[in-house]
Amino acid sequence: MKLIKALAAALIPFALGATAAQATDLWIAEPGADMLPAGTRSAPAPQHPPVDYSPKQSLAPLVSALQPAVVNIHVEQKVPNEMMPMMEFFSPFFGQQMPNGGDMPEFRVKTGQGSGFIISADGFLLTNNHVVADADKVTVKLSDDREFEGTVVGTDSRIDIALVKIESDTDLPYVAAGQSGRMEVGDWVVAIGNPFGLTHTVTAGIVSAKGRVIGAGPYDDFIQTDASINPGNSGGPLFNLDGQVIGINTAINAAGQGIGFAVPMDMVTPFLDDLKENGEIARGWLGVGLQGLDADLAAGLNMAEDGGVLIAEVHDGQPGDKAGLLPGDVVQSINGVDVTDAKALIRQVGKYRAGDDITMNLTRDGRQRELTVELGKRPSEREIRTASFESKEMSPGPRHSPLMKKLGLECTSAPGGGVIVDSVESDSPSASKLRRGDRIVEVNGVRIGGLNDFTTALHKRSKHIVFVVQRQGRRLFVAVPRP
Repeated sequence: MKLIKALAAALIPFALGATAAQATDLWIAEPGADMLPAGTRSAPAPQHPPVDYSPKQSLAPLVSALQPAVVNIHVEQKVPNEMMPMMEFFSPFFGQQMPNGGDMPEFRVKTGQGSGFIISADGFLLTNNHVVADADKVTVKLSDDREFEGTVVGTDSRIDIALVKIESDTDLPYVAAGQSGRMEVGDWVVAIGNPFGLTHTVTAGIVSAKGRVIGAGPYDDFIQTDASINPGNSGGPLFNLDGQVIGINTAINAAGQGIGFAVPMDMVTPFLDDLKENGEIARGWLGVGLQGLDADLAAGLNMAEDGGVLIAEVHDGQPGDKAGLLPGDVVQSINGVDVTDAKALIRQVGKYRAGDDITMNLTRDGRQRELTVELGKRPSEREIRTASFESKEMSPGPRHSPLMKKLGLECTSAPGGGVIVDSVESDSPSASKLRRGDRIVEVNGVRIGGLNDFTTALHKRSKHIVFVVQRQGRRLFVAVPRP
């Protein structure tokens, strides 16, 4: 974990600070095929090199064909013109007007730049989210020096992509997407972008590695390349030698050379419709807690070998719960693709949309089973950290949550912290343990500020739920078996 955090510190902040001021049907991956977002007007084929071009002789025909679809993105953001009090005090104009007779301006304009590439003849283009995030103005410049004002249509910070739209009276040059999963380590790639503002710079290299985890988020699955990528390349395309985009250049290693990272296009193309129509990506979600599986744990679960991912927790009311997943299940594959660790399972689920059905092969009590799960929409990372997705999406009201109902409790937030037990069902697990009027101030070692804290703490994994209760001036510990 320390290594991942160190990598993240070296990689992502460098990429962000360097490039920011800081759709559609799937693209078809066959050369020359028509790659248009759904609902766009008819257009000629995407940019691609001549049929008789040979990369063994020169990449010039490839570059010449692709460059018109690669764009320079300039962003402007209005930010408060903050002045430190001491600086203001020592300014020769303290208490006076500025030399031009005006006051100190309240805002200043912060600028930045990055790269992008057009994906349809009617002006949709892709770039990194961090290039256009919080921008007040986006200007897109083509290789022929035409400039357009861009509108950010949709973004996904989890894989750092953004869909931008520009309006043109004529068809625009665009490029096709390839299938990044077909790329092998050692395959040649070409990057085109605007490093340090040097427009349409071309670099070449190979795929250095696949499936790199750099601590950027839950869907880390980067392509590593030694094609030179620098500040300003962010959001630009990484091409295969057929002229198809197989990655979006996103991050670099500030401490090294020849180490760049690109988001695989296979993580992007299935969700372009979501970006275009909804402005965000509705990725699949199981609603379970995961745990790695070693040989000892596998033996304890009556498994022949230590393969798969252990379901440590199933959140009430979430898709996994509705489909019948249970704590202790060990998942071996999803739709026929093996999952060997928690990150692999999350990435595999994340390849599908909310509402899609997936088939999970798992082991339960030493026996093989198969379950079909209809995926939900993955909550925000904040909702996942706090488990607030349960009370937000599944609670029938502020006094309930699915687990509270199983416990037979109705509670409300108490002034000054904790929750008050409003009622206890007579035939529930809590019946002989808790009473109406009890004030619960702690659950499973977690201090309770209100109802949301209470709901979250109930799901902390344990055989019993241990409450700390204030009752008639006394402080009591009460253990209730987990239902």
